[in-house]
Amino acid sequence: MEAGLGVWKTSEPWVRATFELAREPGVRLAEVPDWAALLDRHSVVDLEVRAGDTEVCWSNVGAAEPEPAECEFRRGVLTALASGPGDGHVPRVDHVRCRARGDETCVFAVRGRVPEPDPLHASALYEAHLLECGLQGRESFFRRIRQLEAASEPVPDVRQLRTLRRFLEEIEDIMLVFDANLTVIDANQAAQRFAGMSLDAMRGLSARDLLSADSFAIVRGSLPMLFEAGSARGLVVEGRARSGWVPLEISARVDSSRAVIICMARDISQHLALERELGERNRQLREQNQRMREADLLKSEFLANVSHELHTPLTSIRGFAKLLERDVQAVSEDSPLRLTPEKRLEFLQIVGSEAQRMRELIDGLLELSTLQSGVVVLDRTPASLNDIARESLLIVKPRLEERQLGVDLALDPSLPEAQLDPERMKQVVLNLLDNAVKFSPPGATLSVRTASVGGMVQLAVANPADEMPDAQLERIFERFVQRDGSFNRSEGGVGLGLNLVRAIAELHGGKAWAEYVEAGRIEFSVRVPQR
Repeated sequence: MEAGLGVWKTSEPWVRATFELAREPGVRLAEVPDWAALLDRHSVVDLEVRAGDTEVCWSNVGAAEPEPAECEFRRGVLTALASGPGDGHVPRVDHVRCRARGDETCVFAVRGRVPEPDPLHASALYEAHLLECGLQGRESFFRRIRQLEAASEPVPDVRQLRTLRRFLEEIEDIMLVFDANLTVIDANQAAQRFAGMSLDAMRGLSARDLLSADSFAIVRGSLPMLFEAGSARGLVVEGRARSGWVPLEISARVDSSRAVIICMARDISQHLALERELGERNRQLREQNQRMREADLLKSEFLANVSHELHTPLTSIRGFAKLLERDVQAVSEDSPLRLTPEKRLEFLQIVGSEAQRMRELIDGLLELSTLQSGVVVLDRTPASLNDIARESLLIVKPRLEERQLGVDLALDPSLPEAQLDPERMKQVVLNLLDNAVKFSPPGATLSVRTASVGGMVQLAVANPADEMPDAQLERIFERFVQRDGSFNRSEGGVGLGLNLVRAIAELHGGKAWAEYVEAGRIEFSVRVPQR
């Protein structure tokens, strides 16, 4: 520990100067990973705050076992970093877990201190770090040359070395040479352009300075397998470039001396962008195919429904027309099989009713087709939804009286005018009232109310009704489906009213829905923007 405390007294002046720039101990504690890179290149540091203390996980690259003395040195370094002129307080640093004692990793706890990042000081520290790396890199390079000169094996021919160097410079991929501690020994021009540094500046840098924290952890974890197998490929990491973080695919090989790692990296940002683009296009194609399948299914279902809806009144008209034709023949032949005047009138009324039903169906389909074509332009004007509701009630008043239905009218007197198409909104209100009249028992009471809700105006029509599941509530807004969720025509109509209601509401930028506001009472609501 004393060695760790004394490291600051013996460190170079620029290290002490950079250290003293950070007056607050919390700032230096936040930079422990960077200081560790300066003082202890073959290790990596992670910080985690717990209940006012800072836990420092300090582990060796390549999972090498630390020596007890090394742990004490690191404890002293942490004590020096977490102390300082800011408050004169020397914190307690406990070695709570130790790999040398059998734990998974080494963890130190700095009591009563938490990291306080300072981007300005971190930037100054990084620049100082690069300067120091450049100086150390030159020393490391020349040390390696001296080792080669002192080696018992023959030194490679100078011409071979120049050929190799020329080969490295001609390669467009990034080439880096590291020692066993992941310190840069050499780099080609592509690597220098990528990092935006000269070769002198890159020599001595740790892989930790060139990779993101997560990527460095991946590389560090891959070292045992690399040294065992001799080579590795296809590792994807994030490298630090002048423009920011860039995805790289790296391959590495260990030389025969097991002291040098040769690494080749390739920028795969365009490849990944192309993969993402292809993935997005595939997703869009799948969605388009799904929509086309759904459209085909809807088209088939729609044609089947239209065929059924038109076939039913046509069959009825044809049948009664045939009966009337026979009656005319019977009259001309003075046959006794003649229809009474009452029957003729009844049959003609049925034919007229079925013809009217066909006309309503065709008109409704044309209306829906127009609304959903996307070419309809609403004739918007400031209008009162209250006035539209009152006018619609006057129109359906005869039917209300015929079925002895009462109306509980609750129109909001402060309801603001909204930018509406009055005629289209009148269609909405009339369809809702028509449905309420049609499916209410005689003597029941309907309710019609308006309200302002968050910049929107709302109209709701409620009437007594049997309960139905939520799925069926949504289904009744489909084409040709009646309020009881069926396709039959027991209550008349063509089953397009609620579908029109929703289409017009959505055209206004609003919505339409149904819900049970209380047991045995259903309410249909339409809400559209005020502006």
